[in-house]
Amino acid sequence: MNKRPLLTLAALALNALPPGVHAQTQPAQNRSLPPLPHRVFAGSRFSMDAILARPYDGDVPFGATGERVWATSPQGWGFRDGVHLLYITNLNAFDLTVMGGGQRYVVSRAYYAPSHVHMVGGPGVLATASASFTYATDSPDNPLTPPFKPEKRWTCWSSGRREDWYAVDFGKPRALTGLDLYFYSDVEQGGGCAAPEKVSVALYRDGGWQDLPGKWPAPTAGGRYALAFGRVERAERVRLTFRNRGEKLYTGLYGFAPRYADLARPSHPRPSIDPQSSSHAAPRSTRSSLRLTGKPASSSSSAFRIEGDKWIAADDVLVSRLTVTNTTQTVQPFFVRMDSELSGAQDGFADQRAVQGHPLFLRAAGWDGKTRAARFLADLPPGEKRTFTFACAVADTEKEVDRRLTATLITTNVAAQIGAYQGWFDANVAAFACSDPRTTKMYYHRWYNVKKNSMNPRLGHLQHRTFAEGRWTSDWYVNAISYGAAHQIRESRWLRDPSYAWGHLQTWTDNIRPDGIYPSSATVAGNTSGQYTDWITSTAWDAHLTHPDRALLGRVVNALDRNAEGWRNVYGLDGSPLLVVDSHWWTGMEWQPSFFAFADYRTGGGAGTDPTKMTPLRRVDLTAYNFGNAQAVAKIYRELGQTQNAERMQRLADDTRAAVLAQMWDDKSHWFYSLRASDGVKAPTKEIIGLYPFYFDLPTPGKGYEDVWRVALDPAQFWTTWPLASTAKDCPAYAQNGWPIGPGGSICMWNGPSWPHANSIVLTAMANTLRHYGPSALTKEKLFALFNSFTRVQYRAQDARYPWTGEFYNGDTGEWKTTQRDYNHSTWVDPLISDLIGLVPRPDDTLEIDSLLPANAWAYYVLDGQAYRGHDVTVAYDKAGGHVAPNFKGYAVYLDGREIYHGDRPARVLYDMKAGKSLPSR
Repeated sequence: MNKRPLLTLAALALNALPPGVHAQTQPAQNRSLPPLPHRVFAGSRFSMDAILARPYDGDVPFGATGERVWATSPQGWGFRDGVHLLYITNLNAFDLTVMGGGQRYVVSRAYYAPSHVHMVGGPGVLATASASFTYATDSPDNPLTPPFKPEKRWTCWSSGRREDWYAVDFGKPRALTGLDLYFYSDVEQGGGCAAPEKVSVALYRDGGWQDLPGKWPAPTAGGRYALAFGRVERAERVRLTFRNRGEKLYTGLYGFAPRYADLARPSHPRPSIDPQSSSHAAPRSTRSSLRLTGKPASSSSSAFRIEGDKWIAADDVLVSRLTVTNTTQTVQPFFVRMDSELSGAQDGFADQRAVQGHPLFLRAAGWDGKTRAARFLADLPPGEKRTFTFACAVADTEKEVDRRLTATLITTNVAAQIGAYQGWFDANVAAFACSDPRTTKMYYHRWYNVKKNSMNPRLGHLQHRTFAEGRWTSDWYVNAISYGAAHQIRESRWLRDPSYAWGHLQTWTDNIRPDGIYPSSATVAGNTSGQYTDWITSTAWDAHLTHPDRALLGRVVNALDRNAEGWRNVYGLDGSPLLVVDSHWWTGMEWQPSFFAFADYRTGGGAGTDPTKMTPLRRVDLTAYNFGNAQAVAKIYRELGQTQNAERMQRLADDTRAAVLAQMWDDKSHWFYSLRASDGVKAPTKEIIGLYPFYFDLPTPGKGYEDVWRVALDPAQFWTTWPLASTAKDCPAYAQNGWPIGPGGSICMWNGPSWPHANSIVLTAMANTLRHYGPSALTKEKLFALFNSFTRVQYRAQDARYPWTGEFYNGDTGEWKTTQRDYNHSTWVDPLISDLIGLVPRPDDTLEIDSLLPANAWAYYVLDGQAYRGHDVTVAYDKAGGHVAPNFKGYAVYLDGREIYHGDRPARVLYDMKAGKSLPSR
């Protein structure tokens, strides 16, 4: 077998690791190692850290997570903010004060790898921010560092006062000529923040505060307010007192830029420390963490070389490990202190927090190789190197938290963390590479995203592995949310460990409501009262196709049955299988034009926010979802030998299909429409949900329903520059920004922008159409075009260094419209494996490979070691040869390491895995 590395993985140097990042993170494929046992090619070894490395700043999410603990993007040496214990947000675990040779050392630059962040220190001038009040999901330090973005702000929202103050301590006297301030406003979206009516400025100097007279300026372009002092003013601190606008609005500040007279440039300098993330500070009078506001001292004045690494271990321990070297020729004093808001203990810190009534214990301390303590003071001789480890452990008993902390302090190192992190991917994920480096990199980013959003609470009502919707800055997306759960099950079913997909399914069957509907989110304390439309039940069959488990199906089938019947019983209205939704809010697809179409798309007078004033609709999406649910439960009952129950569920599916085709389809416009619930009149607007029936193979083949694709692929309808639009362009309410008819809209809009959630469904609908329906306007080329567009948009500004999976984006520009990233609410790996590579899930022992890639889409590709029904599958194609491995050319399929097919080009392959023989492909 060939041992030469895959050129494709070795060439993933779209962003090589910066100097200083550990050698352990260099690509494993550069070493002479044999293939892993479940893979065929030696070059299939990959390094997640090398592939996804990038510069680290406040816009780069933190990758390492535990089973209950994760972090947003904590800056500095430790974890002073942005740490989360399931539903407790913004735990200030600890940071480090580092002093050497009489100078304070801060993080001057940092490099990100998914397993850890590597930091390099340097002397710097620090600033401190404080405020009279801080809203729960903001922080006073957010506005101090560029880039200035509204999502990275401090607000006094809900303080209850008409005046609030915000202050900055520069760390030393500075000469100022003015301030540039940037204010957040969401008034047009119905929010509660606006620029203040007035600001008063006070400067601290000569031991006291002095008011600075001046006129409150008008805003300039970009929402900037320029305060000019008129002359140079010296100050150690500045305090701004805001008079909040009106009777109910509050101030939100997202940029604070001093204009320094004692710097060469008139505008405030870009800090040498990486920009800070937004975080979640509890409502209280707050004092922020430290910030670098000036340049660090030159390296020639540095007595020490300080490097560090920080990570979160799989067992929920936050670790920061520093290595300090005296670079001078004389003895130098060095001091490092662990700072924490946790309660003090004899040799560190200790605390207890409750997660919805369930206690979690925290212990934090440092270790210098000899002593456990929270601070260390030493005189370092010339050239001497010392290592300090600081950690904060989390567990649900005091005994366990002490054990984890002790073990981490004494034995941990970054190499072990890198190995453990990489080991999860080696054990669970097939290797993939193709001739398009962005697609190759996106594959690993999407698996990283699955791992990052995985959690295993084992508390209360969450007893299984489950998934968050997104771990960035919101306290809502971190929940297990039903609306995206079907995507998460479909995606995670391709992991080797079946407990991820099956566990997430059981999260919902365990928490099903009495009426059979799944809650909007499942929590440790139990169900939430809300709900979303979903098709979770249908994915039980999808999981079974890749990881068969008849015993588990038997345990959950009653809940699955209750869910499919529950949707019809609760929302059928007069027994119809066409299900009614009375508010656009619980569809998960807010501001869809069909809900306002019968009022000329006007949204005022409460029509967009008051369910009693909305028009209930029989919805295409929810009805199609429940068709898929019923079909899946019928198949499960047949698998379990329960014929009568299977026939009952099949009748529900058949009734649903007949009603959809008879009432929701329009022959003239070739589209499926939602109906006004009161009289069955079609809503006069085409929405992307008109394609959803093909996700479940609901339409009858060969009856003209395939004509929907002529509409979907029309640039005058849905096929935007970055397809697909969520609403057709001929709808009067169509827009990529805002709501064009009167008041209405919010941050999440489904009247035109493109959504990964929808594109994922459409990709599968396309694949089903190509495989199960007759000729239509849809081609493999169009399927690939949508997949390719969806791949490229998942890079911030199409910059290959920054994979970015957000919530939704502008279909004209490809610009993400919300700040969420690492958003776990779509599939990408699933259509890649099952449709483009063509490993088609089946309920039998036949291995089917049927690629839907158009000819010449990729010059080569390989999926090596994909777990499927207890086997390992490898598919490889190399047109010219030499890319997958030396001397490999053509197209080959391997089962459990043995070649079962080889040809010149991709072909449909059928193979009986039980009998060990090929089957006719047609």
